[in-house]
Amino acid sequence: MKDYQTTHPYVSSVYMGRENGAFVRSYPRLPTTYDPRERPWYILAKEHPSQVVVTDPYRAVTTPDINIGIEKALVNQNGTVYGVVGADITLVNLTSYISRFNVGRDAEMILVDDNGMIIATRNSSRLYSNISDILQDQTPTFLMTKEGVLVLNNSYLIYYTSPELGWKIGVFFPSSSIEQKINESIARILLFVLIALILLSVITILVLNQTVIRPLSNLTDVSKRIAETGDLDQKIETGGTGEIGILSRSFKAMVEKIRTEEAARKQALTELADHRDHLESIVADRTRELSDANERLKELDRLKSMFIASMSHELRTPLNSIIGFTGIMVKGMTGPINPEQKKQLGMVQDSARHLLALINDVIDISKIEAGKIEADVSTFDLADVIRDIQNTFAPQAAEQGLALNIQIPESIAVTSDDRRIKQIIMNLVSNAIKFTDTGRAGLIVHRQGSMVTVSVSDTGIGINGEDLQKIFRPFERIAVPGRLTEGTGLGLYLSQKLARFLGGDITAESEIHKGSVFTFSFPITYVKQEDT
Repeated sequence: MKDYQTTHPYVSSVYMGRENGAFVRSYPRLPTTYDPRERPWYILAKEHPSQVVVTDPYRAVTTPDINIGIEKALVNQNGTVYGVVGADITLVNLTSYISRFNVGRDAEMILVDDNGMIIATRNSSRLYSNISDILQDQTPTFLMTKEGVLVLNNSYLIYYTSPELGWKIGVFFPSSSIEQKINESIARILLFVLIALILLSVITILVLNQTVIRPLSNLTDVSKRIAETGDLDQKIETGGTGEIGILSRSFKAMVEKIRTEEAARKQALTELADHRDHLESIVADRTRELSDANERLKELDRLKSMFIASMSHELRTPLNSIIGFTGIMVKGMTGPINPEQKKQLGMVQDSARHLLALINDVIDISKIEAGKIEADVSTFDLADVIRDIQNTFAPQAAEQGLALNIQIPESIAVTSDDRRIKQIIMNLVSNAIKFTDTGRAGLIVHRQGSMVTVSVSDTGIGINGEDLQKIFRPFERIAVPGRLTEGTGLGLYLSQKLARFLGGDITAESEIHKGSVFTFSFPITYVKQEDT
């Protein structure tokens, strides 16, 4: 026994007990009352005579370390146990063994037996104590599960159970280390996402600018120059693709048609002047020519109608699709998006709505100037319309910190086009909120005989006297130092056109830096203007 102990460095003792109570071992021992038959190792081996058994770890009596016993029952030829032979294996070097594993600078590895005793750890104060001192009420979970992760006050414990011994090996990771790794990973991911969003935004802006914004802006500028100067000899770019390209080419064809007709008209006038002395002889010929010109003007009117229809279909349909699809994405119906993506999509949606509003204004103005607009007359309560407008703009005013004061009678029955009246009032209220940074915006409704007056006031930036004369002109926008010029310059022009179409008018009063008052008056009962 002594030779076996000497040649095996992890064996601390070799011993044998007999059924008669005798006990011998590999090194001397002071005489004590020791009956091996009463010891757990002897009883365990005797209960399993055909197996080599392993005891639970236990603290040695004569040394400060932890041992486990390897035992085998001695059985004679007739199967009777007459003794047990065994060896104690010291676990004192387990701590040195598990310390060689690199689990991180701040991490700590432990080895625990199936009863919860810590049998190996770098922290000597925890050695041979019970794991319950650390885990508290999570101890049953740790002992009864094969593997898992426990969340402690300042750390995480990741553990696994050996299928042979039932012992558990675990690693304590400080929460700060894991959180640092998580934060580093999140920071890298956010950086990549930010770069991707920036690239996507740049690409989107470049594509939109190339395919939609710049061609449409060029077309708008040409339309404005023609409207202001009457000069049809303008360069119109038609190199775009898709709906914008079709619209540009249609507009160019219409302008060329108008130019041709204008040249023909001037030529006809010249000829009439040259032959005024022979008027009687050429009346019949000129009558035929005028008839042909009239047919051409009808064709021109048809082309203009086709242009308006094309503008309505080829632009409004894709823009409505853009607004709809971006709205679905913002609501997360196609999958989760982060706040930056939501912001970028909102910018795309706002730009699409701005373009759609511009197109609608241009179409309405074209219909008014062509005399093709019709009033959808019905009897309605104006107070209900005003309350709808209040509900629409109250959130925007609150977001800007503005008070929105509405004063209306309980009920005003009006027989007119409620959609056009609402459109005009909403445009005036929108301008009041848009150009007011602090203070309030207000709306007051009065009935004066057969007329209704709606006054929209604000405490905003105001308009000087020179600019006040221009605000109802098409494409006029008032520039304010230090403030981005907003809108298309069509809102007030269209609103005044609609007001006069309904038999009313819009007037404005303003003082710079003190606010403005826009007054919209209209008859309580609509009458077609040609009948008045």
